[in-house]
Amino acid sequence: MAAVEPGHLLRVLRRRDLIGILLNAMIGAGMLAAPAKVFALAGDWSFAVLAAAAIVLIPLILCFADLGSRFSGTGGPYLYAREALPPVLAFAVGWLLWFSQALSAATLANLFVTYLGGFFPVLESGWPRVAVILSLGVFLTIIVLGGIRQSARASNLLVTIKIGFVLCFLFAGVAFVQADHLAVTSPSPDPVTFAQAVLIYLFAYSGFERGAVVAGEARDPQHDVPLALVMSVVAVTFAYAAVMLVCVGVLDHPAATDRPLAEAGRQMFGETGAIAVSAGAIAVITGTILVILVSMPRMMLALSEQGQLPAALGAVHPVWRTPHVAIVIAAVLSFGFALSSTVISALTFATATRLVGYILCCIALFRISRRPEAPQPRFRLRAPGVVSLGTAAIFSGVLLLGALKELRALLVVLAVGLVVFALTRWRARAQP
Repeated sequence: MAAVEPGHLLRVLRRRDLIGILLNAMIGAGMLAAPAKVFALAGDWSFAVLAAAAIVLIPLILCFADLGSRFSGTGGPYLYAREALPPVLAFAVGWLLWFSQALSAATLANLFVTYLGGFFPVLESGWPRVAVILSLGVFLTIIVLGGIRQSARASNLLVTIKIGFVLCFLFAGVAFVQADHLAVTSPSPDPVTFAQAVLIYLFAYSGFERGAVVAGEARDPQHDVPLALVMSVVAVTFAYAAVMLVCVGVLDHPAATDRPLAEAGRQMFGETGAIAVSAGAIAVITGTILVILVSMPRMMLALSEQGQLPAALGAVHPVWRTPHVAIVIAAVLSFGFALSSTVISALTFATATRLVGYILCCIALFRISRRPEAPQPRFRLRAPGVVSLGTAAIFSGVLLLGALKELRALLVVLAVGLVVFALTRWRARAQP
């Protein structure tokens, strides 16, 4: 094996590792919570909401596949924006996607406690809850610090459990599905409510960009990232539809519980079914947090390499070959957020921050596709200019319809990031 310079990341991830990372990113809290939350908004039209989310997502996935086939470095969306947009907008993409991951990890950690509390209720509050969150954080941080190979092995193991969990849930539940539960008898929701329901599934899908964030550690990222992206989204859509089918087809009132899968398991097989589903949900949540702790520091590393965050965040451990400083900071921030609140929240806000990043990436593709000297794609999108601008317009509409109330908080987060950006640039200029 060729020698690797100290401070460099290792290019060891295979296509199957990227697929595992993507599946872990997308099969998470969104899948567990979506059946109840979407049914509360759209009722009988829940499957139409999932179909609409998948259709809306197709051009975005194609845009990211085109972009992913042009670049081989770490950073994903930030890398794309940096190539085509002004530095401050590129920073906004990286900062917002980084911050959204911290919120997602915090939400997932609280959801982990909720499901674990189904086995041991004492763990849901007070010092036992704190101990669970801290133990989870330390355990996963140690795995991620130890190297990308170790993280990929853990990711592949957890995604295997996730796939088995979804298939078992589908095959066990299909016999209990009542056809009349699936009939559409209520009027369609109004456009704003429908858009809000679609946003829930877009949150579930979001995270697909994490495969590109770790491209700097993939063996052949320009070939493997686009293929892994398309294959993973197809598999995840099947998983969401399977879970929705069982939950809506089995439960009389899917919106009446925060844990629809566990309730469906209880209704089908009693307490044993609820326990089995809760155990599967814990594995689902753990895998998603693991992937966040892998990708979140890589985004910080990419921002640091370009002088948009302090240089210390770009340090790579000489033995582990991981961005160890960024990993520790990401873990402290994520699990610190989790400890600060007992309420599972911020899902809509996390999605709003991602949507802004996605929109800016589509604009970046439009500009890149018009430059002859830009990196050429290995996954060529037909009419990239038209598709990218159309996709940016669609997601701008979804953002305004479904997450308008989050825009003020989003501007506050962006303002904090821009202060950090300005201070970093000022310090860099002040140094001799």
